[in-house]
Amino acid sequence: MVDTSVILLGVVMFTVIVISLTAIILAARSKLVSSGDVTIEVNGDPEHTLKTQAGGKLLNTLAANGIFL
Repeated sequence: MVDTSVILLGVVMFTVIVISLTAIILAARSKLVSSGDVTIEVNGDPEHTLKTQAGGKLLNTLAANGIFL
């Protein structure tokens, strides 16, 4: 009977720790990672501005708009 309660307590504690760490990561991500639209100005020229979603890769965004490096 004692062994069962120790195993059950271990499983519960492990689950609580994993859920707590997941909640911390999600809270930090919501505060630290920007969201919304981003404006990219190419070569300092206001005529060549690109608007895209935050979180995308710069090279993919430039290539999608016909600017290749």
